Amino acid sequence: GRESSTVSSDASAASTGGNNNDAVNPPSGPALTSKSLFNAEEAQVQWSPRADSALVLTQTSIDSTGESYYGSSHLFLLLENDPKRPGNGSALSVPLPPEAAKDAQGTVPIVSCSWVSNPTITGTVPFTVISGRMPALASLHHGITGEPTFLFGRAHRNSVDISPHGRFLVVGGYGNLAGGMDFWDRNKGKMIPRHVILPGIGGGSDVNNECYVTIKEAADLTVTSSSPVVGHEWSPDSRTYLVSTTSPRMNVENGIHLYRYDGAMVEESRLPWDNS
Repeated sequence: GRESSTVSSDASAASTGGNNNDAVNPPSGPALTSKSLFNAEEAQVQWSPRADSALVLTQTSIDSTGESYYGSSHLFLLLENDPKRPGNGSALSVPLPPEAAKDAQGTVPIVSCSWVSNPTITGTVPFTVISGRMPALASLHHGITGEPTFLFGRAHRNSVDISPHGRFLVVGGYGNLAGGMDFWDRNKGKMIPRHVILPGIGGGSDVNNECYVTIKEAADLTVTSSSPVVGHEWSPDSRTYLVSTTSPRMNVENGIHLYRYDGAMVEESRLPWDNS
């Protein structure tokens, strides 16, 4: 038979009993909202930065319905307060863009999801989703309706890293993928033009002789890592982005590379470590 489980949107800690314990961990009240999940072997819950909603990504390794050999995945949005029913929570299935590529069974696999991390941005906090078979589609979604509001396009990507201030995004293909990275400006809805340093006309290493060229064509803005990427994250100030190849996942070509927010690599001569 089909197994079911319930995910509740309730941030309070559960009491283990006893009056003294109740003083530290007050008993939880009724769940703000809940969702019964069927055929869910695993569930990943991501709270929004404002802690008033959560994304629940469920996955199964084998689809008991027989519709998919590779299992199935589903994404739900749990809201503390439903605008259509003030004072009540709700849970909805996140609608995926029709442009996402379906698998052989006609379903759309979900690769990953993540919230825009800055709770102080104006308006509703959105979230990103990567869905569909490869090349997968990355999309930005409304934080209340779940509807897709912007498409980043299809590519061999499996991760979206959002800068701490919430404006810049890197849509990347890591792990078993080739390590391609696209640097986006969420406010402008465009890939960020990249400023590349070229040797100056006068030659030599004097920084006064350096000049810059700006790359603007989207086809030329994708950055490819020279080795498989294991770790990847933004700096706290949202100005640089770090990728690494480390042990034990990879025991060869280990190193750490730093990129500016526009995708331009920081010259290794300016780094305090030696990747060689």
